[in-house]
Amino acid sequence: MLRPIPSEVGRFRWLSGIVGLFDEHTAFVQDGAEYAHADPRPELAPGSVRRFVYGSEPKVIAQVPLASGGTVEVHGYATHYNQDWVSVAWTDETFQHLSCWVPSASVRRPGEGEWSGRFVQFG
Repeated sequence: MLRPIPSEVGRFRWLSGIVGLFDEHTAFVQDGAEYAHADPRPELAPGSVRRFVYGSEPKVIAQVPLASGGTVEVHGYATHYNQDWVSVAWTDETFQHLSCWVPSASVRRPGEGEWSGRFVQFG
């Protein structure tokens, strides 16, 4: 639940963290456990990033890096990419929409019947 924090105008408490109005939240719930993705922000050369066709984003399974170390598997959609990175978007068990950049070696297309993601509304 979002609760305003009076001393920090424009910031809110979200799950276990504080998130600004324009910040990406990193905390999410999967299989009943709470995680926080590491939110890698790669340096991307201008013009190096491509976007998958809107509405036709491919389903992917990604090993998302966690802030605490290690990874967790998420089932989502690839929205943007370059040779080294893929932006993966997914919806967690509390219906939060999340996204983060994942090294391309940690992203794969699912096999038949393997994907179990939720609907993600792109906008």
